This record gives sequence, C-alpha cells and structure tokens, in this order.
Amino acid sequence: MGQDLERIVMGSTEWRTDSRWTYTWVMMRRNLIVLALLAVAATAAGRRPQIRIPATRYAAHEQIRAKIENDIKDSVTYCVAYGQTSMNDGEVEATPSPFLVQRKDGSRWNTFLISPDIGSIRHAVVLDAGESHEFPFRLNERGTMRLPLYYWKGSASNLDCGAVLKGANQIVSQSFEVQ
Repeated sequence: MGQDLERIVMGSTEWRTDSRWTYTWVMMRRNLIVLALLAVAATAAGRRPQIRIPATRYAAHEQIRAKIENDIKDSVTYCVAYGQTSMNDGEVEATPSPFLVQRKDGSRWNTFLISPDIGSIRHAVVLDAGESHEFPFRLNERGTMRLPLYYWKGSASNLDCGAVLKGANQIVSQSFEVQ
C-alpha cells in the first residue's frame, strides 16, 4: 500500500531515480510516524479521573449530583470532608464532599469556604480503576461555578488528609450555572 500511495502522490515512479526525492520521502514518512506515536503517547499519559456534572444549569438549593469517574488503569485516592451540610426545604441534610467549590468573579475563580471549621472529619477514599463515586450537594450561592478536586495516584487509604497537599494532582469539573 505504501508504494501504491507513493505512485499516486508522485504521479509516476521516475522520481525514484533522484536520491534527493527518495531521501525527502523517507524522512517525511518517518517524521509522520514519530508524530503519530507521540500523539498516542501524550493522550495515554494525559488520562486522569474526571468530574462529571450532569447539567450545566441549576437553581439555587437544587441538588447537584457530581460524580468522580476513574477510567484510568490505576486507583486514585482523594479526601472527603464529612460534617458538611446542605439545606433542603428548611431541613439540614448531610452532604459529605471531596470538592472545593469555586465561583467565577470577573476573570478570577474564588474558592468558597463552605467546609465546617470545627468538627469536620476528612477521610481518605480510594477509587479503584473503572469505578465511580457520586456526591450529591446543594449550593445557596449563585453564579458560574466549578469543582476542583485534589487526588493522589495509587491506593493510599492511610493518607493524612489534614497534611499539606504534597504530591497531589488536581482536576476541575466543567463550569456550570447556579441561578
């Protein structure tokens, strides 16, 4: 097939007598193969867990069901803050969450301080390859929001979630509106 393609591209086989054309064609083909392999390797290396938000618009106090999906081949570990709550029709409901919540103000993203300061427990959770965890929550604030998440590669159920985020990776959900 390669030789047939060369004949089609070059119009004839006479160009093969000129070593300059042969060298150029061989180098061009080699470079294209290298670029294709680099693109495949970059795609495979760039895979990360994903945060999925089912809709792009929500009303204030409406339940948002954010899901962390691990479609990579290794486990990942992240920290969940237990002790967080949301209001639902005047009642308090527990909404443990691993996410930060950020709102866009102009061209900047600002992080909300929505975690309880006292009594909050942060615990490491391992998400195995091919699995997902869902975290429903509600927001009172309005605006363009997104959910950052810090995670570590590998299974580390004994991770100290109160320590500095050394070695953590970050993923961010797509933005969504709360009206």
